[in-house]
Amino acid sequence: MNHKLSILQKCTLFKDKSCNEIEAFLLKINPKEETIAKNETIFSPVQIADRIGIILSGTVDVQKIFPNGKVIIVERKRASEMIGESSIFSKYKYYSDNIYTCKTTTVLFIKKSDLIRLFTLDNQVMLNFLESTSNSMLMLKHKIGILSLDSIQEKISGYLVHYLQYENHSKDTNIVVLPFSKKAWAEYMDVSRSSLSRELRKLEAEGIVSFQKRTITITDIDRLSKILSL
Repeated sequence: MNHKLSILQKCTLFKDKSCNEIEAFLLKINPKEETIAKNETIFSPVQIADRIGIILSGTVDVQKIFPNGKVIIVERKRASEMIGESSIFSKYKYYSDNIYTCKTTTVLFIKKSDLIRLFTLDNQVMLNFLESTSNSMLMLKHKIGILSLDSIQEKISGYLVHYLQYENHSKDTNIVVLPFSKKAWAEYMDVSRSSLSRELRKLEAEGIVSFQKRTITITDIDRLSKILSL
């Protein structure tokens, strides 16, 4: 199986489509594949939103940059995930966020006009796209919810409980493997890395969690959940 097609088959846009079907779609729209070096911008708020991307390899951060220079990581995306999809049909002309490579990344770009053509070729592709944008909206609401919490322990609890409920594919485990470093996690929750580490150590001392690098084991889910309701 072609590696690129196997990656695209995992993309929400082509959910439930065979590799042969995806290959036929690509022949009709002629997307552009491009490799971008580490620490480069793929999309930014000064660019007109005229295409989306599907990550074939690598990792990117979706960043919100404020006028004072502060940067918050909204989301980290990896192979098979779409980028720029939330802006492509907005009434605003430009991308809403800065999308930045964490490592060398290969992206398949699809122009807006070709995306519309895909929708006319197959209604299921259009429904898949709508599902993806809806999921992005829910993720953003969760992000806003995390930022609205008062204490760092509440933010940690909110993130971990949400992960177990909605992002953990193996429902019988209490292990969370962070999709980013603790530094990036701290940025995601808008706290300092040292404060995050200190509060994690407190939770570990209380027997609520244990952690090793990016792996966090929740040893007392009830007490962790209770932090949110204190």
